[in-house]
Amino acid sequence: MAALVVDRMGFRGPNKAEVGLTASFATIFLVQRVCRSRVLIFQDEVCVVNAVFKYSVARSAVAQVFVDLGGNLTLETTGGEEVYVAAYSGSLIDHFVGSSDRAAKTIRQHVKMKTATSRDSAVRRGLAISWLSDIWLVAAVICAVWTAIGNVVG
Repeated sequence: MAALVVDRMGFRGPNKAEVGLTASFATIFLVQRVCRSRVLIFQDEVCVVNAVFKYSVARSAVAQVFVDLGGNLTLETTGGEEVYVAAYSGSLIDHFVGSSDRAAKTIRQHVKMKTATSRDSAVRRGLAISWLSDIWLVAAVICAVWTAIGNVVG
């Protein structure tokens, strides 16, 4: 996809390769952000890492784990909050493989091992840091600035 963008926008356009590089780096950034969505199961919590935000839910605060008719995996907390899991969002492959159902089963097994100590039922939300994909965003911004300066100067 990025090669098509470079071919159409970059080498034959007025900005030479700058626009194509900007588009390529931005595309790589977006694809990596989406593809790095995941669920991490720790001893005392379940951590959902989506493209932008990371949600940490104490194991004892998970009330229900369910997969809707579209194949979307969602965690419901004892406080009534729902956390959507982008990594298991009902893709065509999931329809045949059933990865959302297997992930829900694994999370349910982990949640069943509740400990006696209970933390608060609030979901902690923070920004998902992904240095590998953020490097591509920085590269895209640098190329965009390079293109803008090239348009002003030349």
